[in-house]
Formats: sequence, C-alpha cells, structure tokens
Amino acid sequence: MKVYIGIRSADGNAFVQVEAPGKPGRLLAPRTDLFKHSMSGLDWGYSGSGPKQCALAVVADALGDDMRALRVHGGFHFYVIAALPRHLPWRLTDAQVTELVAEIEQNAVVG
Repeated sequence: MKVYIGIRSADGNAFVQVEAPGKPGRLLAPRTDLFKHSMSGLDWGYSGSGPKQCALAVVADALGDDMRALRVHGGFHFYVIAALPRHLPWRLTDAQVTELVAEIEQNAVVG
C-alpha cells in the first residue's frame, strides 16, 4: 500500500511524499509530462493550478494508468485536493485514491 503525504515546509513550499512498505520514500513527480497545469509545482487546499497538478500527479501514480488519470483528475481536484486543509499535512492511501476515483467515474464527474 502506498501512502501519499502532503507536507508544507516552513517557507510555505508544498510537496507530496510517497511511502510504500519496504521502499525508500520519494517525492511525487508532478507529471507535467502528461499535462502542465502549474509552473510552480504541487499544492492543495484551494481550486487552482497547483492543486490541479497535484490531483493529476496523485491519481496517475495511484492508478498507474495515465489516460484514466487524465480523464478523472479534474473531478479528483475539485472533490478531494481542493478540499484538503491548506496549511496542514494530509495523508491518502492508494486504496483511498482508487476508491474516490471510482466514485467520481460512477457519478461522471470528470474534466
């Protein structure tokens, strides 16, 4: 099980750490190769380009399916990433991400 941990440094920069059993932690790649929403990196807690980039990165990593991630990350951004606490750390498992994506797809909230 992978865990995505959103952390904001003392200087306000946001990053997402990915942890998995038996593997060293790593920073989540922003996946600007799929779509470049943000020039300034990942963020959360509001509706903007940084959170949308974060949604794409988390969903693509959790699903391992770039095309599906491109289809659903807009809904994931709106319903999950934008709603996270802006200045507090957060955690999501890959299972939670997959479940939330399935709910978004079922309700046809994509884009």
